[in-house]
Amino acid sequence: MGIAGESGVLGRPIVSHRQRADRPIGGHTLLRGLGLIVAFLASVVTAVVLVLDVGVTQAPVVPTLLRQPRQASVVAAVSSRPSHRLVGIGASGAWWSGPAYALGAKDRRRIGRLLYGSHGLRLSQFRFNIGGGGVGVSTWWKAPPTWYTPNGSLDFATDNRAVYFLRQAAKAGVHDLVGFVNSAPPEFSSNHQSCGGTLLASAIPSYALELARTVQGIHSHFGVKLSYISPMNEPVGSQASCHQEGMAVPIAERGPLVVALAHDLAQLAPWCHVIADESAFVANGFLVDTPKWISYPGASSAVAALAYHGYDYPDAQTLRSVHRLANKLHHQVWATEICCHTPNGFAYQYDPTMISGIWLADTMYNDLMVAGASAFDWWLALSPDLGCDPAADPTCFADINALGRNDGLIYFDLHGSTNGDHRLYLTKRYWVLANFSRYLRPGAELYPVATSDPRIKALAAREGNREVIIAINRSPEGSPPIPLVIEFPARSGRLNPLYSVQTSFTKSLKPVANPTVTGSIIATLSQPFSVTTYVFTRGNK
Repeated sequence: MGIAGESGVLGRPIVSHRQRADRPIGGHTLLRGLGLIVAFLASVVTAVVLVLDVGVTQAPVVPTLLRQPRQASVVAAVSSRPSHRLVGIGASGAWWSGPAYALGAKDRRRIGRLLYGSHGLRLSQFRFNIGGGGVGVSTWWKAPPTWYTPNGSLDFATDNRAVYFLRQAAKAGVHDLVGFVNSAPPEFSSNHQSCGGTLLASAIPSYALELARTVQGIHSHFGVKLSYISPMNEPVGSQASCHQEGMAVPIAERGPLVVALAHDLAQLAPWCHVIADESAFVANGFLVDTPKWISYPGASSAVAALAYHGYDYPDAQTLRSVHRLANKLHHQVWATEICCHTPNGFAYQYDPTMISGIWLADTMYNDLMVAGASAFDWWLALSPDLGCDPAADPTCFADINALGRNDGLIYFDLHGSTNGDHRLYLTKRYWVLANFSRYLRPGAELYPVATSDPRIKALAAREGNREVIIAINRSPEGSPPIPLVIEFPARSGRLNPLYSVQTSFTKSLKPVANPTVTGSIIATLSQPFSVTTYVFTRGNK
């Protein structure tokens, strides 16, 4: 039993054929300022000759920084004004709760620490899947029960395993618990199944009331308050293959649905608010459909946030359109689901390495700072889709394969409860998300950062006297470090480095040297293919 993380299971790290050990960086760097132009100079390093006991002399060690061509500094400027506030960063509890629960009480507690603990992700959102009954779904662990009964009552004795993880999140103090629905109960669907059908227009009032009663019941039965609820998920598709739950909701039904649900929540569970419509694609979904359904009378005031999924992996221009639309409609926008990216787009692949990690960092930056999203949620917190059998090959978790899915942050053996494999496999995506989720907390102001080189992206955050910089270095592994100079806006109080952590091919949220601070300017060496979080405080010392 163990957690396969940076040091892996049995001491083996997650590596690929492209990775190499860190090379030592010798010498010391000094920051010399001249106006706004800052350059790095390497200090003169005296070679040291080591004489061994046997009398063999080693060649002088030449510092790596001096062996490499000098790099021009990348200059970054933090905006003096925040763009928006963060609501939260989270992941989904859909589907995995059953087989993960079966691993046992000790492993369930470990999962909680990994997701919510101070040394884990510290997720500030958790997306709870309200099951549709699983009728017609062929994949057993993707067929959650429903609390709705044929006589119209709610039976909260079912789905206890999913409720366990919901309550775990609530007890951990997760800021926002978000309920979402892949499919309504079969009674409200055109084909009376939990997949392949369409929400019946005539069922909208009954379905909205059922959801409001569900939110009320979750509170009264389990002592948990959902902050938000989403009544539809990727409403263009119905998951006709029935490998998982799904339900189509025509555009004409979306406005009436959110209005009816908001009305019933106000009566039964006023602490909960509606988000919609969680379109699967941005360019040909969210941007096109949202202006249509939100024009329904009362729909705009019925939703607390506009939500999209990014499965068309939108470019910056498309995401800027999201930002403009949200501003035009005077609504927050949330990026509520993403996963499964490969070099060929959305496809099968399992990649636990930093290759997928850097992609996630890019995606989070683009959603938060280009689209202006106030929340970012990854798809599955846990997944059994390793694409290999770790019981037969205990080290297969470390390698890229074409049979699994890039859908999880943490992986586990689907049959672990019966074959004895209780290991939890941590990907580089897990650690990259931690670079954001641990240090960007709900309510923090987010600040754009303009950089002089596209190899580096950065964002800044401020919460009280605490300031954070997250820098993403996208230059290829093996490239020389890049001198990075970041200028903060002038503020009262001294900028004091607190700590710095980095995720890269060879590090998983490991401490690194703090940057040098000169007034409102910081200077550091940015390592290739890395995500580094710098945390500062403002004070008199």
